[in-house]
Amino acid sequence: MLKVCQRYEIYYNEKMLILTSTELLEDFRNEENTLIMPYSGQPKTLFQYLDTLESSDRFEKVILHSQDPIVIFKDLKKLLIRINAAGGVIENNEGKFLLIFRRSFWDLPKGKLDKDELFENAALRECEEETGLKNLQLKYKICHTYHFFRDKNNTRALKKTKWYFMRITDDQVLIPQLEEDIELAEWIDPLEAILLKPIYKNILLVLNQLISIKSK
Repeated sequence: MLKVCQRYEIYYNEKMLILTSTELLEDFRNEENTLIMPYSGQPKTLFQYLDTLESSDRFEKVILHSQDPIVIFKDLKKLLIRINAAGGVIENNEGKFLLIFRRSFWDLPKGKLDKDELFENAALRECEEETGLKNLQLKYKICHTYHFFRDKNNTRALKKTKWYFMRITDDQVLIPQLEEDIELAEWIDPLEAILLKPIYKNILLVLNQLISIKSK
């Protein structure tokens, strides 16, 4: 999820639900495969737009607008189970980023928070568990994202993931966590990482955000 000038981006696989201010609609007028609709103020109508993203290939983006998109976002959160997760971008001494290959997509290590666990602690734990690395140094938060999905009970959930920049200062053997369906873990140059395919759009967002931060 990004909030820039009252704009929220919520991912569903390679698609997006965008909640934005009506005054910013001109940013989207010329986009293809995009459904643009005013928000009616009735929370249950949000289900039809989630259905559209899940079951139709007609639209890659659904954009809902109102004078106050924060209201749309709050209504959406009331309808879905909420899950917190954390993950990270790990950098080695050569300036390369660690990416994993899981379920046919390039990804970053991440996972759900345990009960009463802090986001920072969860990020370190998940990154270590999924890559086999130890003694990671958490430096700072990069950003956070949102996406929705269906859980094992087929109930829609909204996951908030906080992403952190981490470093490792020694050489260690990478051990992908096979029980989490991780096939590969590789150190990749940042500019090559953003060109990897297939890769989730929210992962690209995190990588580009970090590259932007580090270039300042």
